[in-house]
Amino acid sequence: MFSAARAVISISLVCLPGAVLAQAGPSEPQIIAAAPMTKINVGTRKLAGQMVANLRVDAEGKVRDVAVVEDTTERGFDSQLVKVLQSARFRPAIDANGRTIESTIEMKLELRASTAGAPKPVASKPDPQLTDKEKARIRRMKCSDFAWEWKLIRDQAGDAAATEFMPRIAITMYIAARNEAGEYVDTKVWKASAKALKQSAERCGENPAAPFWDGVLKSVLDEAVAK
Repeated sequence: MFSAARAVISISLVCLPGAVLAQAGPSEPQIIAAAPMTKINVGTRKLAGQMVANLRVDAEGKVRDVAVVEDTTERGFDSQLVKVLQSARFRPAIDANGRTIESTIEMKLELRASTAGAPKPVASKPDPQLTDKEKARIRRMKCSDFAWEWKLIRDQAGDAAATEFMPRIAITMYIAARNEAGEYVDTKVWKASAKALKQSAERCGENPAAPFWDGVLKSVLDEAVAK
């Protein structure tokens, strides 16, 4: 195993042009954890160590470049771990003007017995204020913002979309509001969440200018989990 960083590996692909008007920004890229990713062949190698890399994520959420800056895994995992990082999918970064943009984010892959042959990339330097920033962003979202983002997540994560970062935070915000009112309906809300998010997207499609959080999601969940 190598305790020091190994040589930088940079894999570049052709970038696709064009940014999407997403509106609810600014926001750093968010990995879609449930999107399918390349698996690794462990063989007889030891599951230990980590790879840290800077990923260049394009305006469509695809990884266009992987630059490894640290690798403490057993030799022979390098190329496989780079392929895992290449296969990751993101909700792309959004600038202050509401456009999806190319950006760079530092991610890490940890090899442990629990990850086996399917390690998942996570941010190597998590933002301690990320949840509060996301709550504020969700409150600013119009229906058009949510519908765009939900479709992007659904296309990659399928039925697990409700567990992704943005929708998960939106649901926890609603639960917190009900708890503050003395209504402890956590289990019921989580059970209804996937259907409620899908229904919210449908309603948002009918009224894209409506506020997502105050105008749609809370109403849908109020109907799903009666007070």
